[in-house]
Amino acid sequence: MHILVIDVGTSSLRSMVFTHTGQELFCKQIPYRPLYLENGWVEQPPADWENALYTALSASAQAAKAASWPLEGIALTSQRSSIIPVNRDMAPLCNAIMWQDKRVEALCREREPENGWVFQRCGSRVNPVFSGPKMAWLRKERPQLYQNTYKFLAVPDYLLYLLTGALSTDHTYGSRSLLMDLHTRQWDPDLLKLFGIEEHKLCPLTEPGSIHGRLTGKTAALTGLPLGLPVVTAGGDQQCGAIGQGVVRAGALSITAGTGGYLIAGAEEIPAHLGQDVLCNCASIKGQYILEASVLTCCSAFDWFRREFYPSAHTPAQLDEEVAQSPPGANGCFCLPYFQGRSTPDWNTAATGLFHNVTLHTRRQDMLRALLEGIALELGRGVKAMSRYVPLKEITVNGGLANSAPFNQMQSDIYGQPIQRRGKADATARGALMVAAHALGAYASVGEAYEKISRQDPVTTYKPNPENAAMYQELDQRALKAYHQLWPAT
Repeated sequence: MHILVIDVGTSSLRSMVFTHTGQELFCKQIPYRPLYLENGWVEQPPADWENALYTALSASAQAAKAASWPLEGIALTSQRSSIIPVNRDMAPLCNAIMWQDKRVEALCREREPENGWVFQRCGSRVNPVFSGPKMAWLRKERPQLYQNTYKFLAVPDYLLYLLTGALSTDHTYGSRSLLMDLHTRQWDPDLLKLFGIEEHKLCPLTEPGSIHGRLTGKTAALTGLPLGLPVVTAGGDQQCGAIGQGVVRAGALSITAGTGGYLIAGAEEIPAHLGQDVLCNCASIKGQYILEASVLTCCSAFDWFRREFYPSAHTPAQLDEEVAQSPPGANGCFCLPYFQGRSTPDWNTAATGLFHNVTLHTRRQDMLRALLEGIALELGRGVKAMSRYVPLKEITVNGGLANSAPFNQMQSDIYGQPIQRRGKADATARGALMVAAHALGAYASVGEAYEKISRQDPVTTYKPNPENAAMYQELDQRALKAYHQLWPAT
């Protein structure tokens, strides 16, 4: 079986052809860039995704035809919380408001007194990342545009419509809206009222891992793909990335240290004693849930530091050597890595980055290590929060920073548990493949798909150093004390 996977990221769209056993045969990547505007606004023209979709699919169709690969299905996974308002002709009415856009911060603060019951309904506090507040902002600030909106679409909803002509949004995207009840998996009347959104402006909800529709004649003609191919909604990119890293059962935890950091743990059901220090979303596996925590800057902070403090070209291996020149604890220097604010557990958008205890003896190697330790400590707080709700049996790490052996050792020391780094980098696309291969009948479950597809992956294991673990526990308390002194209201 040959499956085409569409992976829609923040900076590019990829179209990849896999066999159902996980062999990658072809990849076409189309880059694009959001518009970073004043006051923290971030937008993107929907045409960027439409053009990238058709270009990438055309290239994949040509490659499949030339190699005689019989395509049997399409899977789509995507970024999750951006919104596109469209009219009845399904034409976008404005640029998409992106997931990282900050224009809704004041609107969210107004609704913070409702956090208790909101969290009980939808597994998250009111926050500016999710899509519901963005819709509410349009209603308040662009009333005519809101009135003309037929449907609010997430990016995957828009692309799935272009592929199939069918409208729906799966539970993984609904659970990132603040408008869906996690327990019933339906749009919630009270949440809709809180944000002033009419249900008829939202798409019907459907299970992730289901066949959304079939490829239309128009899209087949534009791309050269076979008419009627089944199109599977594989769910959100972080959900699929977690599956690609083995989160197919309760107790498995995936940590992705990419541009930002994402921690996802599998759960069979919503924990009864769930607190507001994590998020709970729907998983890409039907009927299951994930617990999620996040760090807003990982690779982005590392890239900034490398750019500003290492102006000459340094390879990743050379930077690892630089880190190794500073001992654990960075000679007393430590970093709060909140360069774009703090997300879970308190959604503090006012927080900023800090290097503390910098003296005339502090070297750039110490500051580099302090930055990486600060990121790992913040990830470790998410690990600790997860362990309160799900016994963690295995931790797998991936993402750009996970290519650094010193950083992975820091993670193991700070978490106090062994961690694994798997050899494959395209966890999101492979997770979408696993979901689609099950939906199309190649495997009896997503778990079986993972076991069969990932069994050949090389694995590197890191084990905690007890001496370092004790030191990092003390450093964690010092860093948290500094954070609460700077932002006492959080």
